Amino acid sequence: MVKYLVAFLGVLLIFSCSDDVSFNSPAFQGIRDTVFFKAAVSRAELVNDSSDTANSSNFVYAVRLSGILNDEVVSFTLPYYGEGVFDLNPEDDAYASYSNTLGKEFSTRFDGEGSVVVERIEDSTYTGSFRFRARSATDSTEVYFTKGYFYEVPFYKRPPIEEEIPVVSTFFTCRINGVTFNPLSVNASSGSTSLLGVGSTNSVIIRLILPLNIEPGTYPLTDFSVDSEYRASYKSGIFEPIVQSGTVTIISHNKDEKSIGGTFSFVAKGASTINITDGKFGFNY
Repeated sequence: MVKYLVAFLGVLLIFSCSDDVSFNSPAFQGIRDTVFFKAAVSRAELVNDSSDTANSSNFVYAVRLSGILNDEVVSFTLPYYGEGVFDLNPEDDAYASYSNTLGKEFSTRFDGEGSVVVERIEDSTYTGSFRFRARSATDSTEVYFTKGYFYEVPFYKRPPIEEEIPVVSTFFTCRINGVTFNPLSVNASSGSTSLLGVGSTNSVIIRLILPLNIEPGTYPLTDFSVDSEYRASYKSGIFEPIVQSGTVTIISHNKDEKSIGGTFSFVAKGASTINITDGKFGFNY
């Protein structure tokens, strides 16, 4: 009789522990309503969460822990990298989300609640526990997760995306005292430390000198007679007023292909004032 009782208790123990965390590495699991959920893929990653305008802090970068099983996704968005308890109430920055097999979304932001406990961060892996109640934004249905655990979930690092720097077309245009200037000739050349771009007609010449290693950004322009890396000039016949102020904005600079594009404006004064506005250029030097 005793041996049957022992056997019965053993079976009962096995079934009662069936939803305990499995310490394989990594693990992400819990009870969704009454169904055992165990992710096939889990990861932590840095995300841009600037779309959140509901909360006061509006943090931009956040850590997201995700567990994925086929079309189901459970995720927690945490406002910073670190250990501790993160509440999942609507007024908190941290929140939980769940997407079911039909693509229906649930979130603790919609009158939900819960918490995520990050117990340990070690070697860029997350270990901890969670529970939450999340609601659909489209109706009043809810989903409950209890007895949630994540164990040594790895921090996922996306490969860096190499930004493709364009090769611009050769062009030059601006307004001179409000009148559109379209040069007949546009050319550019480079020296050891600087590059020269020129737009000209038979009567007007506009020049820009920029450093050869210039990066995207906005820089102040001064006159050609000044010792500066960023210079501009205007010449019409013998009239060559002195550039008083201005700016040049580099939008792209493909140094390998020697192609640069940007915008500019400046004011030059002599016997009269010349206002150069709405300047745009593409130089291939």
